[in-house]
Amino acid sequence: MERKAHEKHISVLLEELTQSIEIFNNKKNTIVDCTLWMWGHAEVIISKMNPWDVFIGFDADKRNIVQAQERLENIWEDVEKIFVLSNFVSLRDELDARWIKDITGIYYDLWLSSLHLDEAERWFSFRYDGPLDMRFDASKWITAAFVLNNYRREQLIQILQDYGEEPMTQKIVWAICDARKKKKFETTSELNDLILNNSSIPKSNTRVFQALRIEVNAELENLRISLRDAIDLLDKDGNIFVISFHSLEDRIVKQTLKRETRDCICTDIICSCWHKKSLKIINKKPIIPSPEEVEKNPRSRSAKARHAKKI
Repeated sequence: MERKAHEKHISVLLEELTQSIEIFNNKKNTIVDCTLWMWGHAEVIISKMNPWDVFIGFDADKRNIVQAQERLENIWEDVEKIFVLSNFVSLRDELDARWIKDITGIYYDLWLSSLHLDEAERWFSFRYDGPLDMRFDASKWITAAFVLNNYRREQLIQILQDYGEEPMTQKIVWAICDARKKKKFETTSELNDLILNNSSIPKSNTRVFQALRIEVNAELENLRISLRDAIDLLDKDGNIFVISFHSLEDRIVKQTLKRETRDCICTDIICSCWHKKSLKIINKKPIIPSPEEVEKNPRSRSAKARHAKKI
């Protein structure tokens, strides 16, 4: 099962990312992969690095870490490899614990891996029947079932509106609240059937499942925190490259990077924030997959990447 998932996974914007993360020959490189997933980007990055450089890979999923380590340990053995079982929200703490203060490159691939999507037991997709879990990190206690069965109606409405931008939010949430009085939600098929019975709009199930996954994993807030720390940790001329797959993530990435291109971010007539710009945006418009990549990998069609350099 795992082998098949590996074969199916295709890293999105592979060439664009690996060309953007510059490998310097005049100093030691420390490159951070914040979302190892199926290690496709990491494999190419490591092969380009110099002896004694450092590669650090983050993943909140223990299985991903174990498999990535097995795959990557023997690629270019002179590169030091550090694998961190943690969400990227802990970027600063994890690097501080290892006395790493400056990094020369960092990148994020914010999509679920094919492993998560294609295996029912990973509980992220409505295409298969499985437990309503949706946690990247199994050590966390909040699951999608907990959210559905315990959150107040107003909370569920806000989640589906803010994180899923679902037009049928009101009707779906009322149906959820009525259904859970009779029986607690346990499986993905139970939720999917309820959505299909209460919305004729295409992709309502996709939007609802997305919203729940974002809530369970605190994805957007974690991204905000991690991006701010990543920019601060970047060494001069270091590169940050972020691949996102829906507008909520892309908006956060765009706003965060743009904020760091300005000397003043306050609204006072005389600046009182003392903020100094720290980034240069490399691509004014987001980088998108080529038609050839989309044809080869349809899952890449919604990808947008943004690239900036520390100044």
